[in-house]
Amino acid sequence: MRLAYWGVSLAALMMPAVAAMAAEAEAPAAVADDDRKATIVVNGQLTSVASISGTKTQAPLIETPQSITVIDNDELVLRNALSINQALTYVAGVGPNQRGNVAVRYDQLTIRGFSPATFLDGMRLQGGTYSSPQIDFHRIESVDVIKGPASVLYGNSTPGGLVNMTSKVPQAEAAGSIEVAAGNFDLLRGAVDSTGPIDSQGRFLYRIIGGAEKSDGFVDYAENERYYFSPMISFVPDAATSLTLIAAYQRDPKGGSYGSVPPIGSAVTNPNGQIPTDFYDGEPSYEAFDRKQYSLSALFRRDFNEAVRYRANARYIKVKQHYRSVYNSSMLPDLRTIVRGGGGSDEEFQTFTFDNNIAAKVATGPIEHEILAGLDFIHNEGTGYQRFVTGAANGIPNLDIYAPVYFVAIPDVLAGVPPTYTRRGQTGVYAQDQLRIGGLNLIGSIRKDWYRQRSTTSGTSTVLQQSKTTYRAGALYAFKFGLSPYFSYSTSFEPQSGVSVTGQLFVPVTGRQYEAGLKFQPPGTDTILTLSVYDLARQNVPVSDPNNPGYSVQVGETKTRGIELEGRGSIRPGLEFSLAGTYMDAEFARGNPPATNVVNGAQQSGVTGTRPLAIPKWTASSFLSYDLSKNEAITGPIGGLTIGAGVRYVGGSDGIYTLATNTTPATTLTRFRTSGYTLVDAVLGYDLGRLGGGLEGFNVAVNASNLFDKRHVTSCLSTNWCWFGAPRTVVASLRYKW
Repeated sequence: MRLAYWGVSLAALMMPAVAAMAAEAEAPAAVADDDRKATIVVNGQLTSVASISGTKTQAPLIETPQSITVIDNDELVLRNALSINQALTYVAGVGPNQRGNVAVRYDQLTIRGFSPATFLDGMRLQGGTYSSPQIDFHRIESVDVIKGPASVLYGNSTPGGLVNMTSKVPQAEAAGSIEVAAGNFDLLRGAVDSTGPIDSQGRFLYRIIGGAEKSDGFVDYAENERYYFSPMISFVPDAATSLTLIAAYQRDPKGGSYGSVPPIGSAVTNPNGQIPTDFYDGEPSYEAFDRKQYSLSALFRRDFNEAVRYRANARYIKVKQHYRSVYNSSMLPDLRTIVRGGGGSDEEFQTFTFDNNIAAKVATGPIEHEILAGLDFIHNEGTGYQRFVTGAANGIPNLDIYAPVYFVAIPDVLAGVPPTYTRRGQTGVYAQDQLRIGGLNLIGSIRKDWYRQRSTTSGTSTVLQQSKTTYRAGALYAFKFGLSPYFSYSTSFEPQSGVSVTGQLFVPVTGRQYEAGLKFQPPGTDTILTLSVYDLARQNVPVSDPNNPGYSVQVGETKTRGIELEGRGSIRPGLEFSLAGTYMDAEFARGNPPATNVVNGAQQSGVTGTRPLAIPKWTASSFLSYDLSKNEAITGPIGGLTIGAGVRYVGGSDGIYTLATNTTPATTLTRFRTSGYTLVDAVLGYDLGRLGGGLEGFNVAVNASNLFDKRHVTSCLSTNWCWFGAPRTVVASLRYKW
């Protein structure tokens, strides 16, 4: 019934679009592609220097007072990037792979020190606690990274920024591709993509994307498996109007593991020896992960004239997930035995999102305006069963990490657990004015959000209702020789439940950022260089009340100050580069009071004056590729060659481990710094069509990540938990395009 309800709602919301297009049914068909391709900034292959995600308009990046990075499909294919983490390894300010080589089932990363929200086609991707949706990248056209608070256009989110993916859509020209790939860890992958017109007039277009893959995980006993299928259809009565429907089904019957390794033996020396990078802390007979996703999206655009346009996007998505796991919890003083936890969740959540806005270009004397006004909402509801326990007393046996014994009986931890029904909703209205006076570009944005949540377990409900107004203001001056200095101020909010000792309801957690920088785009080139500095704060964070144990007060503040350098573009035809450098200084400016029962004086994360865990101060990267076919001076078979290589440096970051002592109830707590590491990636490709013999359209490529198989720890983001980074991976692919 709920599926039918949301289906009817989706149809009702799109009725104005259908009516508008029906009025144009007799108009001649035009090139059937929406305006999103013109807004893509290609990492190394820019075709238009603009991004729709940062302003929801087609403002050029060189005129936008904010740090934004966009990566298109050519870049994703070149580097064989098939997840958000893989796509963003060469982006300044981004900390990908927070759970290293294990948790590939989720997109876990940070932007400017905070976990970002994830969006698809400008709409939030949301499920339950563990039933988070993940989109296969064969369906993705480009990825945008907005750095800094973005609540003013997208609602509640952390202050670090967000990630927005853009879906592939039907194209007016018939085209397609078939891909097969194989690699180490027994990887096998296949994908098909076909698109083109359905009728002779090109008013109806189709696209079908499907594929499957399976591989071993990077740790023992772990496997990955995925199947997906996405049919699409577009109705394009004229060049100013289109309606695209995208259906998608994806199943991940296996998703690796979700465990970790203890710090002692991975990031810190252990007298018993190093822990193998493929160490598995779980239990194969209990491990389970199965996620199913069903979605239907509608993307509508209508350009009334050159000055006024309307956009409306809607999506229904349902996620069902079954998850069981045994995992490392802590290490005993013998430095070889780990206490483990166990449990899991069963969840089924559905989410409906809708965003629509109208934009108009007007002039008031010498001032040019682009005014935007919109409304969006999201409704998320579902049921979850969840429980986790720790220790042998609860049926989860300890494990010797140097002589592990697996295939032992684990009780059904979720037996008898009551369900929790959760319902969340957010409605937001927003407005924006972009002003241009000669080379001076100003932007002002404002948004009001209403958030509501109800959770019910065993007949007891908790309700949260909050509202918040967020703002953005920025200024940029674009000189004719390509330099654009800018400054901006922006805010964010996150709903926050809880009460103080006096019963006062908590207010939303807020974020604010000051950012200044220089952008430079040499005239007539596709190269953009950005130097930015920022001061970012997350405020109103609940911390322990020092005067009332068991209660919290909303005085916490986390500060992050940083400098970022990023550049992307072409050195000469076919020779493309990207470079990124980040300095980030983060600390809990106001946090929890120091603990008194710690033996060696170290303090947990969150204590005033400490650094957040897993946030390195320094990172740097660069990728250089050369497609010889784009150099007209190179002819013959050698012209089919593409070569590329990249270097990534990640500095050390903080972690914490504890050991229970035998003589005192106090805790031995040690804060440590992981070792920095440098990784090398490489790609070698060849256009077989250069050899003739009917091989036109065939391409082969070999991608290697962590080419020299560097052992490294990507992060230790939680007490007693660390994660190894992925070892060397090599993937060979054969593609045929028509």
